Amino acid sequence: VLELVRRLRPDLIVLDLLMPEMDGFTVMEAIQSETDEEAYLPILILTSDISREARRRALSSGAKDFLTKPMSPTEVRFRVANLLQTRSLWLECQRQRQLLETTTSGAAEAAGDELLERWALCIDAATGAPEGHAKRVAWMATRVANELGLPAEEAELIGQSTLLHDLGAVIAPEAGRNASADPGEPGFEHPEVVGRLLDGSRAPVLRLAREIALACHERWDGLGFPAGLVAEAIPAPARIAAVAHHFDELVSGPQALPEAEALARIDQEVGSRFEPGVVEALARCLGIPVG
Repeated sequence: VLELVRRLRPDLIVLDLLMPEMDGFTVMEAIQSETDEEAYLPILILTSDISREARRRALSSGAKDFLTKPMSPTEVRFRVANLLQTRSLWLECQRQRQLLETTTSGAAEAAGDELLERWALCIDAATGAPEGHAKRVAWMATRVANELGLPAEEAELIGQSTLLHDLGAVIAPEAGRNASADPGEPGFEHPEVVGRLLDGSRAPVLRLAREIALACHERWDGLGFPAGLVAEAIPAPARIAAVAHHFDELVSGPQALPEAEALARIDQEVGSRFEPGVVEALARCLGIPVG
């Protein structure tokens, strides 16, 4: 019986109580143990046991209706039809709930994506960055992450989080867009300010944005700030965001450089400011050789 239930996934089970080996009560207990508590799988009991105890026990064990022998075929058909109609209504409710959850989730996700992009526009305006800077950095960070072989979902999340990479320059505007500030200079603490602002977020994109903000001013050689992290101790998303950010600074705005020249300048800081592997991935994305 259990194998049939697993394989056929029935909408209704018609069950006797008095059977050899496993009786009806044991069968119902086994079915209940493998069925979701919220599921509605109707069981119609057909039995010659007319005792009130049998009826009470059957209904408390999961049966939805109870008929005693001898029985009218017409009544059986009506009981079956009623139970199947109830099952059909339950399935439709499940379908509508799933549709609602999917629609709500999709709408919330779309609203969240738009909000991130709006924030990015505000950050660009507040920092005086070239129009579209944050979106271009996010796009390049996603490409570089993919080129490094990261899973597509992780690469996409890195891109979304990188939209907020300049948030610290808004919170601590005295830091401007100077990524080479030294300890003690005004605005040196702004990554930690962002860290405190985003601390405790339940949204994966904001948790990663916090990680990027805290570490995007670290350097491969350990001379960055605020923690002086060295090499791979710097989170990979921050290493990617740092290269994507500096590349866009070089190729956009009034003093824009050609991509090849911008890449050559970044290559000069490989091993000191930037991770070699990330710069190589950027070069592959651009189709420009380095080194």
